[in-house]
Amino acid sequence: MNRIKVLIVTCLVALAAIAQEKADIEVSYNYKHFHRTGKEQNHQLVLLANPIESKFYSPETEYVDSLEYTPEGKEIYNQMSLAAFTSGNLKAVPSRAFPMYILKSKTKGTTEVYDGNIAMMFTYKEPYEAQDWTVSDSTKTILGYDCAMATCEYRGRKWTAWFAVDIPIQDGPWKLSGLPGLILEASESAGQHGFTATGIQTTRRQITPVLGKDHYEKTDRISMLKALRKFEDNPEAGLSAALGAKVTVRGGIKIDKTLDFLETDYK
Repeated sequence: MNRIKVLIVTCLVALAAIAQEKADIEVSYNYKHFHRTGKEQNHQLVLLANPIESKFYSPETEYVDSLEYTPEGKEIYNQMSLAAFTSGNLKAVPSRAFPMYILKSKTKGTTEVYDGNIAMMFTYKEPYEAQDWTVSDSTKTILGYDCAMATCEYRGRKWTAWFAVDIPIQDGPWKLSGLPGLILEASESAGQHGFTATGIQTTRRQITPVLGKDHYEKTDRISMLKALRKFEDNPEAGLSAALGAKVTVRGGIKIDKTLDFLETDYK
């Protein structure tokens, strides 16, 4: 704990006004949520962060994007897919099961988002915005760190977060940030979404840009969420439109319309 604190304080003093390209910490999170079919899903995600920049993403998605970024990588990925299909072990092929990237920059004052599904990929920028948190007296220990509790309302959901006061990086999973310590756990009141840190370490890894940016359609936040919601409400129609041919799923797809995205203020 002391090693992390000393490293971060040193960076804050020396680089307070200079955008960094390297992270100071790497945090692993489990993201638990529910698919619109009602099935629980868990994704292993990573936050690379320093005091002024961060990147939140799925390493598996980034691996697929890195392969498809070059002709040689595409060939490797095609061979992997063929081998998995031949063996009947499709789970062996890495996928974009969690396609989202979140890049926060306090220097630029922006949050850059990449997201989508198997049929549509979008990107948009918005002003960087820390949530308006209320800190309480409640405490608990996460990964050996003393954490304090804070709550906020943000874009349609009520969030409870636990942040480590000994790690003075004002960041966290997804778009959550702005507390006087790193957010190690966060969940919203409906129980549909939750992030829990599973590991933390110091690092000097680069906070790299998203590969294949040309594959994403530029849009705005509300338009993206409306388009993705329309697809999820009727995935057969969405797939049919994307593929240019009618797609029918045997037995249909049952959708739980009480489940929704991380942000619900688009309606």
